[in-house]
Amino acid sequence: MAAAGNVYRHNYEDVAARLVWETVQQDLPSLRAAVEDELARR
Repeated sequence: MAAAGNVYRHNYEDVAARLVWETVQQDLPSLRAAVEDELARR
């Protein structure tokens, strides 16, 4: 996650919009669910 953030912040001209969209569609929902589960435990 941190490495991807570094690419998006510092090498954004090399980031393919298609790959960003795929990440948002495929990976973000499971990450969000994990964060929500963790927050619900507190």
